Amino acid sequence: MRRISRLTLSLSALAFACALGASGPARAIDEAQKPKTEEVAEPKREDSKDTKSEEKTEKREEKTDAGREQKPKAARDEKSEKAADKKKHADNSAYLRKLGQLIRARSPGTTSLGEGSAVVRFRLGAAGAPNSVAVVSASTPRHGELARSIVSGLRAPPPPGGSYDGVQSFRFH
Repeated sequence: MRRISRLTLSLSALAFACALGASGPARAIDEAQKPKTEEVAEPKREDSKDTKSEEKTEKREEKTDAGREQKPKAARDEKSEKAADKKKHADNSAYLRKLGQLIRARSPGTTSLGEGSAVVRFRLGAAGAPNSVAVVSASTPRHGELARSIVSGLRAPPPPGGSYDGVQSFRFH
């Protein structure tokens, strides 16, 4: 008799479950809109300090991950472009300081030519050697030639970006 009663209970439970599941598509739509907390419910447990701290840590990690995901890609790209521009500017500034030191080291303190000035335009190649040097203006042709020879003999480190176009003015005493 016990077997029959268990079987009857199992069949009635199965019939009840089928009746719940077979109530039509409207029920499926309603269930899809509601969160399924009933099916995923875990048995209640006693929360200890360790589990509470673990949950807080998980929530913090979720927040930080969500914050990272919410930043638009364009903002991250813009930030990296700004960092690259700053680095490029710093590299160029350091190169110009070094180039100025090298030119000053090659320039004479005094000349027998007297006072005068000159302006030269030059281009440094990838190796740091001048490719072309042209006198733009000079108080005398000899001052122009002196400025041209100072820049022509220049050996600088390789410029950032592969080449460097510059203009240098000289005042001779």
